[in-house]
Amino acid sequence: MAASMIMLVAACSAPSPQPSAGTSSPATSSAGATAQPSGSPSAGPGDGTPGAGTTPGDDEPGRYAYLCTSLDASPEVQLSSLAEVWAANNYTRMASCEVTFAGPEPFEATPREAEAISTAEPQGAGTDDGLATMLDVLRLCTRVSDETGPGGFEEANRGTLLAAAAFCPEAPQGKIIAGWAQGARVGDGSHAVGEALEPGGVQLVKPGPAASECTWSVTRSDGSVVADGGLAEAGQMVAVEAGQNFTSDKCGIWGKMY
Repeated sequence: MAASMIMLVAACSAPSPQPSAGTSSPATSSAGATAQPSGSPSAGPGDGTPGAGTTPGDDEPGRYAYLCTSLDASPEVQLSSLAEVWAANNYTRMASCEVTFAGPEPFEATPREAEAISTAEPQGAGTDDGLATMLDVLRLCTRVSDETGPGGFEEANRGTLLAAAAFCPEAPQGKIIAGWAQGARVGDGSHAVGEALEPGGVQLVKPGPAASECTWSVTRSDGSVVADGGLAEAGQMVAVEAGQNFTSDKCGIWGKMY
């Protein structure tokens, strides 16, 4: 009986080294698991350098600075790229953004920027390096709507609008920029049909603050009046043909009817 008990105790105590080996195995596995995540983050920066995967001239973070004001009483917001501006929580409440160059001096236009500058100023950017023109293009790319803030689409020249439409077609308001650039949208003023304004029919789409005093007219090249009216008629289609001149005062923003 005593011999049997001794053999039983020996049998139970023999496997005791195995748990020790078993604990060393999870430690090795844990080290391996730690090694894999540590390798993963290091791979990220390697293939995610600023501008990676983008074409030269894209608005890389830090190349420009955008100081944006709001239509409400929200404080100004400092952002570092167009993408950040468009993704901002208060984007639809922004009034305008002041754009400044924050990259290395002197300013050297990237291929896409050079193309935008050339489109905006086909006769040449003058004595400067084109930076002022590029800042105007980017400022239009931050716009939220037609009328918000100073220096909007209505005040921009055709070349700058064309450059902005080509540089930032993915902007939330890209179609609006293209409309102004193509002459499908115009503000108050005098517009040559077939040049600044597309032929066809236009309608007042956004009345201005003084729209109750709105007057408009369509005239031939010799100055004779084809049609004219006020706010009531502005809400209907106004037909315009190439070679005519369309003039609007205190009305607001007109849009092409399709």
